Formats: sequence, C-alpha cells, structure tokens
Amino acid sequence: MRIVYCTDSVCILGGVEIVTIVKANALAKIAGNEVWIVVADAQSAPIRPLEGIHLVDLGVNYYTDYYGLKGFYKKQRLHKVHLEKLLNEIKPDVVVATGQNERNLLPLLQLPSKPLLIREMHFEKHYRQKKKKKSMLQKIFLWLSEQLDYLWRIKGYDYIVVLTEEDKEQNWKGWNNVLVMPNPITSVCDVKSTCEAKTAIAVGRLVEQKDFASLIRIWGKVTEKHPDWRLEIWGKGELEAALRQQIEESGLEGKVCLMGYTAEVLQKMSQASLYLLTSMFEGFGLVLIEAMSVGLPLVSYMCPTGPKTIIEDGQNGYLVAVGDEKTFAERVCQLIEDEPLRKQMGQAGLKESEKYRIEDIAQRWMQLFRDLLAKKSSRRNSR
Repeated sequence: MRIVYCTDSVCILGGVEIVTIVKANALAKIAGNEVWIVVADAQSAPIRPLEGIHLVDLGVNYYTDYYGLKGFYKKQRLHKVHLEKLLNEIKPDVVVATGQNERNLLPLLQLPSKPLLIREMHFEKHYRQKKKKKSMLQKIFLWLSEQLDYLWRIKGYDYIVVLTEEDKEQNWKGWNNVLVMPNPITSVCDVKSTCEAKTAIAVGRLVEQKDFASLIRIWGKVTEKHPDWRLEIWGKGELEAALRQQIEESGLEGKVCLMGYTAEVLQKMSQASLYLLTSMFEGFGLVLIEAMSVGLPLVSYMCPTGPKTIIEDGQNGYLVAVGDEKTFAERVCQLIEDEPLRKQMGQAGLKESEKYRIEDIAQRWMQLFRDLLAKKSSRRNSR
C-alpha cells in the first residue's frame, strides 16, 4: 500500500509532528507498504529518526519570508501546485492530512488516481473558540477560519478521523464519515515510577492553551500543606517570562521549577510521583498516556477532549472541572498524603496504557485503510 502523510513540518518539536513520524515509521515496517511524509517546511533535521520513509520537502517555507495575508495566499498557491504534481507522480492509495497548511488544499487537487483522502483532527473541533480572544478582529478571523474549514473544504475528504469518542459525539453529530482512532504512545521507558519521590510533574509548551498559570496557583495551595513537595514543569514557550514572574511574585521559587526543554520526557516522568494537567483544551492528551506508561497517577482538568477518555475517575487518577483550582489542589493533596493510593492508581494506569502501543495502533490503521479502500472501490464500481 502506498501511503502519504502530508504535514507542515517534521522539524518543529510538537505532538502532531512526533505522532506523525512514529505512525509513519510503524506503517513502513509492515510488508508491502511504501510510506512518504510530505512537508511544506524542512529547515532542519527531523525531530525523530525516519525509518524507511521517503521524506519530500516541497520548499514552500511558510515560516520564512512571510509577508502577511497576501504572502500566505501566495505560498498556498505554490503549495497546491507542488503537492498536486508530487501526488500525481506517486499515485498513492491513501493520503492523510495531519497538518494545518495542506488541510484546505488536498480536496482541491486534481488527482486522477482518486486516492483515499483522510483528514486527521489533532485538536478538538472548536479549539479556535476556546482561545482567549483579544480583539473583535481576532474573533471575526477565528470565526471565518472555522466556517471555511468545516462548512466547505473538509467536506472534500472521504473520511475524518478524530481522537476520541467524546469529540465525535459532541462535535460531529450528523457526519457519517467521522471515525475514531486514538494516538499511540510515542516513546518507551523501561524504568517505572516508584511513586515515592516528593515531586509532581507537568509537561507541555508554555502557551495559553496549557494554562500553567492555573497550575502554579494550584501548587501555591498545595505548598501550604506540603512544603516539602515540588512541582517540575518541563517545556519551553512564549509565556516563560510571565510564568517565571508569577512564580517569583507568589513566593514559589524552589517550589515550582520551570525546567526547560527535555528530549527525555518519560525518564523525567519516571522520577516523579504525580502527573498534573491543567489545559483549557486538548485534542487527545497524549501526555497523559505517556505518564500512565511509567506508572504515574493523574490529576487533570476535564477539558475537551481526551482526559475523560483516558482517566477513569478514582481508578487511575482524578478528573476536575476546568478552573476548579480548589478541588484540584485537594485531589493533589489527597494523593500526596496516601502513598498506597498513589501506587495503586499508578499501576492501574500502567495497565491501561498497554492498549496504546504503537504496534497495535499501526495494525488498527492498516485494517482501517483496507476497509475504507474496499468501501470506496465498491461505491465506485456500483456507479
């Protein structure tokens, strides 16, 4: 089977990029498959090794020589021409869009081979509306972006794949071509947490979506009862200076530590005893699966979408209403004060994480591709 993944880049450190590489590598190992990753921007080496993958850089470079809206649409036209030419040379069986810049282009391409077109949704459908809008112009722009995406271009795809049943049920009612496939665990760590260290951990980009400001306030409450525990936040991002200032003004230096970027996320998790997530929204919350895979209990905001799918409240962690910082702190304190409960929840999560192994997810994707191609062929032959 000839499979093409189209995405923005595999050089930028992000969840979509890592998941795309991991899935493509796994599919390339299956006999009879040939896999491509087609990117618009490849300014440096891929963030993960590519194993048996054809990497094609279209050289559009959205992130350089960018001159506003006019420049963006000029690059979109260039992207369309190059992508259409390449796909007509490859003649793939399946084309999967995982990025942002190609998502509205693929349904417009003239592809005589009629490949199966799949759009992967790595964010909850209405994620744009979850952002804190700062002006009327931004509100209008986000609304127009959503209308363009969901009322027009997305209908050109054969199938849309979302990450959770929650997203499908809440946001895609009436759509008969929406399917569910979770993300896989993207790394493996043989070392598991003992849940005995006096450390909690959170991982993610330091951006508005992750709401680490809320987590810092929560930890201020936790510290009042448990000053010997500390919180490590691993990641980089545009809000780093603001978060450092918040930590200093809250008197939490040494209690909350911004650790910076690490490529050894699972190893860092295995040295902690709790995983905490305060995101405003997620597409899936892969980091929760990764934390479970090293035996950590979880405390998470019940944001759309993902945490409700991953966490069984009271079994492998706790779910808390978004913004309820008091209850969140109480749940953290409960786990700090009850080591047997921490370990019990950690082991429950470890067992649950096994169903997200990349080998199993890759086989599920292959079966899905086969079924959808057979269905498309049957429809074509019946005309």
